Amino acid sequence: MLVKPMHAKFAQPIVHARGLFRSLAPGERKTQKLDITYSVGETTIRFVGFEPLDSTDLRVLQAVVALATTGLRNVRCLLRDGRSQKHTLEAQGDAQEARTVAARFTLGALSDTAGFSRGGYSFRQIRASLLRLSNVTVHVSKPAFEGAFRLLGGYNLDKLSGELVVSINPVQTDAILGRQNYLRVNMDEVRKIQGAAAHLLHSRLHWLNQGDSRLVSLGTLCSYVYEGDEEGSTQRKRRWAVRRALKELAQIGWAVMEASPDMFRIHRPARAKYQDSSTD
Repeated sequence: MLVKPMHAKFAQPIVHARGLFRSLAPGERKTQKLDITYSVGETTIRFVGFEPLDSTDLRVLQAVVALATTGLRNVRCLLRDGRSQKHTLEAQGDAQEARTVAARFTLGALSDTAGFSRGGYSFRQIRASLLRLSNVTVHVSKPAFEGAFRLLGGYNLDKLSGELVVSINPVQTDAILGRQNYLRVNMDEVRKIQGAAAHLLHSRLHWLNQGDSRLVSLGTLCSYVYEGDEEGSTQRKRRWAVRRALKELAQIGWAVMEASPDMFRIHRPARAKYQDSSTD
């Protein structure tokens, strides 16, 4: 029986890039494209794709990264698969020389890791999401590095094991293999969350250190979930959805208190002492 991964080591730019994953209105995926730029210091990372990404895509990516994080127990296999599958990332420039890892999993294992129910519908969702994620091109510009690559490589089937093998981009690979400069995402929390807005909030709020708390405005929280500033009934619906999402966070162990009107003090749980540290 598969032991579900407890955490994922996530690259900070992928978590912090505002709008990379967001709530989509019905039909919006067919009319909009993805073009998000994240800059910090001298580093600029641009994400470009044919379709925007939503909470389902976030959960699938979190699960892929979590499975790769668990794979650190056999890092040689991670790196070997990364080398053999690197061509699927279509790396350009300096990225051609960067190291990559690849995750191995069945659709059932990925579904369990992300918190989806097993079955044909979920598996179709996962396949479609893996395709969307592999169609996102990431452009990175920083001192001594100019390169581009896919967010994920297209998946290949290992006919001997029956597993899918998915290559992971160099930025995310550095987070998985590194001892610092990554964000630890609690996958048990991810699996307990039900609402799309709560998934998006949970991810974006990982700028909070474990065991820390900060004041965050309702407007900022809405910007973590939705694109653009809306007024009237749309704004009211969004604020109501975010308030409901905050209640979900409280149910999984985060502390949420409205300190003043539309201003929330949010506390991220401290890291549990029993959590496995062998894959850090």
